[in-house]
Amino acid sequence: MNFIKSFIDSYLPPNYSSHGQHIDGLIYWVHYLMFVLFVGWGIYFIYTLFKFKESKNPKANYEGVTSHYSSYVEVGIILFEAFLLIALALPKWQDLKINIEKPKNQPIEASIFDLRNSFLDIPGVNQDDITTFFPADEINKDKQVIHIIAQTFNYNVHYPGPDGRFGPRHLHLVNDGEGEYIGLDWNHPDSKDDIVLQDELILEVDKPVLIYLTSKDVIHSLFLPEFRVKQDAIPGQKVAIFFTPEKTTKDFFEELNSNEKFVLWDWIADPENYDYDFLDFNNDGTAENFSGQRGEMFVDKYGRDTFQLGCAQLCGSGHSAMAKGDMFIVSTEDYQKWYFGQMWAKNSIIVEDDEWGDDDW
Repeated sequence: MNFIKSFIDSYLPPNYSSHGQHIDGLIYWVHYLMFVLFVGWGIYFIYTLFKFKESKNPKANYEGVTSHYSSYVEVGIILFEAFLLIALALPKWQDLKINIEKPKNQPIEASIFDLRNSFLDIPGVNQDDITTFFPADEINKDKQVIHIIAQTFNYNVHYPGPDGRFGPRHLHLVNDGEGEYIGLDWNHPDSKDDIVLQDELILEVDKPVLIYLTSKDVIHSLFLPEFRVKQDAIPGQKVAIFFTPEKTTKDFFEELNSNEKFVLWDWIADPENYDYDFLDFNNDGTAENFSGQRGEMFVDKYGRDTFQLGCAQLCGSGHSAMAKGDMFIVSTEDYQKWYFGQMWAKNSIIVEDDEWGDDDW
C-alpha cells in the first residue's frame, strides 16, 4: 500500500502542524479502503460478466445467486468504516474540538520585561500587574488566543493586548469605508491595546493556537492547507479551532526550494538570506508596510511567498480574493518584537483579563 501513500503525498501540501499527521493518516486509511473496494468490486464485476453471460445461461434464472459471500463482504466494509469512524476520526475530533484547555493568565516574568521595555513605554503602569496570553515559550505553554471575523471578501483578525482581554465589538460601529471592519469600540478600556489586522494572521511557532471563528455575513470556510485546518465560519456562531504550527514561514519556502516538486524563480533572493521584518509600527498590518526585504518572492506551486489564508466556501462573486490572505509563522523573538511593537505604536493602556469579550458576534 506504500504506492497509495506516495500518490496521496504527491498531491497533499506539506504538513506543518502537530495534528496534521493524524489527518493525513485518516486520509490514507480511507484511500486504502477505497482501493480495496475498487479492485474487489472490479474483479467481481468481470467475474459476473463471464459467469452469467448468455451462452452459459440461455434461460433466465429467477433464483439468482444463492451464496452469502456478498453479505460477508458488506459486513466487512461496515466494520472497516466503523473502525475509521470510532478508532480514528472521533478521537481526533475530540482532541481538536472538545478537549481544549482554556488559556491561562500568567504574569510576565523578568526576561520578557527586558524585551517588552525595548518597544513599549507606557507611563503610570504598574508592570507587576501586567498579564498576557503571549509570554515567551520558555515561561509557560499558554495558547495564542485570537478571534477571526470573516466577511465578504476578507478575514479580520482580532488580537487581545498584553492584558489578554478582547475589547467589545458592536454591529452599529461597523464601517468598512472607515476601516472599522469589526466594529471594535476603541473607546472602551479593554480595546486600547487590541490589534486588528485584515487578511493577515501572524503566529508564533511551536505555540498552540486557539482561534474563535465567526462571520459577519455569509458562510465562509477558513482554509489553512499546510496546517490541515478547514472550518466553516458561520454567522452567529463562535467556532473554536485549535492547532500548533511547527515550522516558520522561512522554513516553509526553504523546504520548497529544496524539494523537486516545487520551483522557485531564478531571479528571487536566496531563501537562506531571506528574513521578514514584522515591526509594523504604522499599525495597519499590511504587508506593503513591512520592510522591503519581503521582496519579490514567488513560489510557482502556490503563487505566494508565505502560507495562504484562504476560503474554501463559495461565498460570492469575490470568493477568489479570499485566497490571497497571508499567514506568517515566526520565531518567538520575532513575534514578541512585532506584538509589542504594535503596543509601542499605539501607546496602549494595559488592563485586565477576559476570555471572549462582550461583543455582538
